[in-house]
Amino acid sequence: MLQPIKDLEDWHKEDDPWGYEDNPEDIKRRDILLSEIPNKSYKNVLDIGCGQGFITKHLPGPSIIGVDISHEAIKKAKKIESDRIKFVQSSLFELNKIFAGKFDLIIITGVLYPQYVANSLNLAYKIIDKLLEDSGILVSVHINSWYKARFPYLLLDVFSYDYREYMHRLEVYVK
Repeated sequence: MLQPIKDLEDWHKEDDPWGYEDNPEDIKRRDILLSEIPNKSYKNVLDIGCGQGFITKHLPGPSIIGVDISHEAIKKAKKIESDRIKFVQSSLFELNKIFAGKFDLIIITGVLYPQYVANSLNLAYKIIDKLLEDSGILVSVHINSWYKARFPYLLLDVFSYDYREYMHRLEVYVK
C-alpha cells in the first residue's frame, strides 16, 4: 500500500523530523555515503528523495538539484539553497518531464520501497536511465530488508553497514 502524500506532508511540517542533523547514526550514514562516491569531478548532480537536504548540502559539484515528493520537505530544504544547490518538489515519476539535461551523479536514498513506488521499479529504472549520463555514477542507499531493486549497470561497489535497527545497503553503479 502506498503511503499517502498527506502523511509525508504532515511529517515534514517539523524541521528535521527524523533528527538527522544531531543523530550520530545519521551523520555516520551521510559520511559513509559521501566517502563511497567515486572521487572525480561532477558537474550536474541529482539527489532523488532529498527530504530537507541533509545529504544534498554535502554533495560534490557546482550544480546540485535535490528533489522530493513532499512540498513541505522542499519548503524546509529551500532554506539552504544557494548558487550551487537548488531544490525542486517532484515525484520520481515526473523527473524526466521536468529535467531536459542529464546528470553525471545521481543519488537515490530511501525511495525505492513498495510504500513509495509500489510495483513500479521498472519505470523508476527507465526514468533514472534517461537522466543518467553515459559513464555517470549512481549511488543507491536503502534499508536492505525493504529493498529489492538492482540497477542494470556495472556494480562498482556494495557496502553494507548497521544503521539504527536496520542494515543499510549502499550500491555504487556506473552506466
